[in-house]
Amino acid sequence: MRGFSHILRGVTGEYELGRSLWAAATLALIIYQGVAIIAIGQAFDPIEFGTGAAAILAAGGFGIAAKDKGVAKAVTSEGQPS
Repeated sequence: MRGFSHILRGVTGEYELGRSLWAAATLALIIYQGVAIIAIGQAFDPIEFGTGAAAILAAGGFGIAAKDKGVAKAVTSEGQPS
């Protein structure tokens, strides 16, 4: 479980809301698609699912990377944040 915990932590080692929401959105996407297939009987289109999942992961990854880059730059220029 350490790996999942590490994903949710930022550069400073604290849990971050953006990372938590990104993980929750990804899990919700998978769960809702499973429910749609099993309970409703909706047809599964792997191209649409993959495109949607990739867009969510890319947007979340870009946002987290941009934030981490800014935090790292601030830490190196001003010292360790308190």
